Amino acid sequence: MKVNVFSLSIPFITDPPSDWVDQWAVQLYVKVENKEYGWGETLVAGSGIIGAYSSVISELVKPFLEENEVNSPHELETLLEKIMFSAGNCGVVTGAISSVEMALWGLKSRKLKVPLSELFGGKIRNSVKVYGSFPRFSRVEDVIKAVDFSKEKGFDFIKLHQPPSTVHETVKKIRENYKEIKIAIDLNSPFTLDEAKDFANKIARYEIEWIEEPLWPPNDYYSLEKLTRVSPVPIATGENEYMIYGFRKLLEAGISYLQPDIAKIGGVSKFMKVLDLASSYNVKVAPHDRPDRSPVSLIYTLNLALARDEIKIVEYPIADFPGDIFPSAPVFKDGYVIPPDNVEVREDTLIKYPYINKFRILHFSNLEDKLIKRD
Repeated sequence: MKVNVFSLSIPFITDPPSDWVDQWAVQLYVKVENKEYGWGETLVAGSGIIGAYSSVISELVKPFLEENEVNSPHELETLLEKIMFSAGNCGVVTGAISSVEMALWGLKSRKLKVPLSELFGGKIRNSVKVYGSFPRFSRVEDVIKAVDFSKEKGFDFIKLHQPPSTVHETVKKIRENYKEIKIAIDLNSPFTLDEAKDFANKIARYEIEWIEEPLWPPNDYYSLEKLTRVSPVPIATGENEYMIYGFRKLLEAGISYLQPDIAKIGGVSKFMKVLDLASSYNVKVAPHDRPDRSPVSLIYTLNLALARDEIKIVEYPIADFPGDIFPSAPVFKDGYVIPPDNVEVREDTLIKYPYINKFRILHFSNLEDKLIKRD
């Protein structure tokens, strides 16, 4: 089996420009070939530490696949976690596994000549409900402009990534102009338990669909359970979980929406296990997918959503995908998406988007208040 790794910087373009133009211009693709081929994607952390992920693939996963016969993506995910468990099966390790594992599903789909959704259990719907996930904007006026654009495009549900210091003002301004649009808030883990309670009580008046990752650290299951008991707004979390026992802890804490990320947790096989777990707790799944201009991992998530009832809505970018790279991108209309049957990437065009190596920090939650630059 042949494995190729592609480090890329697909520019993140929105109007108005986002604060995260550089931070979201980082992509890591894998192509596996064995008579047929498949593409996969690893979500690289906002700091741009792409070398950590790509070295795991190039130095371990690639030679492993070239020297060993693996019969299924399920088998690969389990084997690689066992091989690398002493390095910590989360973050960089499971992220590196993700792209290769999902690429094997893409290859299998082509070999069997069936859509990805058929491999995932068969379609139960023809399109998937999505919400427009905003990047962070420096001005409230820019957020309102993005809301105008998103509504004209067909979104009736949006999610904000504004810092805690401006989110109240931003939501108030949106509600003054748009009574009907659904709003979720992604906080990226800034608060203590008491701060989160206070925030939820103050923001509830604006009819918020969910508050996402309000607590630091995000896997403080004890505090999370205390918050879900009293919050007047539903709580969502899960994009920073990697193992089944962690997802079980989130579900036991009483959250309303579980948010696994297929490009972080190990790929499709682990994702389906998480769906089964969520189903046993009767909790809705709203998968996380970084809303940049790369649809590779998103196409796998959307095809799973075609086949699995646990998935109620999927995160989606407000920026368009580059047509020169992706000849078969998802088709969006009126808040719903029809994904292609498999991932297709024009490999010859990737040379136009070489990885730009620079220092990147994604200023999540209240991080910008904690970093002091030297003069």
